[in-house]
Amino acid sequence: MFIPTPQRLTLFVYRSRWLVLSCGMLLSAAAAADTDSQFAKRLDPTDFRSRIELRNRFQETQRDGLRNVLTPRLEYAFSKGFALRLELPVVVHDARDPGVSTQGGMGDVSVRASFRLLRTDSFALIAGTEFLFDTATDTFLGSAHHSIGPFLLMSLNAPAIHSTLFPFLQSVHSFAGDAGRDPLNYTLARLFVLTRWPALWYSGSEIAIYIDHEHRGRAGNTLELEMGRFLNKHVALWARPGIGAWGNDVPMIYKWNMEVGLRYLFD
Repeated sequence: MFIPTPQRLTLFVYRSRWLVLSCGMLLSAAAAADTDSQFAKRLDPTDFRSRIELRNRFQETQRDGLRNVLTPRLEYAFSKGFALRLELPVVVHDARDPGVSTQGGMGDVSVRASFRLLRTDSFALIAGTEFLFDTATDTFLGSAHHSIGPFLLMSLNAPAIHSTLFPFLQSVHSFAGDAGRDPLNYTLARLFVLTRWPALWYSGSEIAIYIDHEHRGRAGNTLELEMGRFLNKHVALWARPGIGAWGNDVPMIYKWNMEVGLRYLFD
């Protein structure tokens, strides 16, 4: 598998961060008048639908080298008010250290339960909890802890710009695991803006802020853009580059990231 030179990619992304941010704001703030919103609305995570996804994330971390994570995700909607999600990541980690071999295997399995508390034409509110289990088969492939992460997710429709805003807030805390590894103890605040375009295209921009309570409240920030398209009513493809804008000393912040994925909706 071809792996681009990390130093060149990091330099390019670093120099382009303001351009990426500007493009994200433009994509989120404007859209053509002639849109086909019925397909893009099917991506709304507050409108529970059974689906399966396969996503691949390739990134350079701040501390541990290069990492590739292939994640099958299965979400089952028991009703319009309750859904469960299962993720089974497969991780390949290259520490880029001559004394450490490349590791690969199962990562930390996660299970998320979501409850829809409220939904109107313009607003929705979801509450839930995510459980992360220490199932990784090697040291660098997971967090080495069991963790719990309650969260809130909102959906705010902005029809004037053919967009929907998704604010998200989560608090993650470890409750058992390897005493020799730092536990997870952080707050995540995230805003994703989905914009609907003609010809079954959609775009998104996301800003995420992590506050690492385990290390004296250090904060970090990532920026990601997404471009995707529905092939038909059930199948969508997307690509999603991202950068770590600031917070080099926060473990959750990567240097750069590239994600591609495939989604199938069952209904």
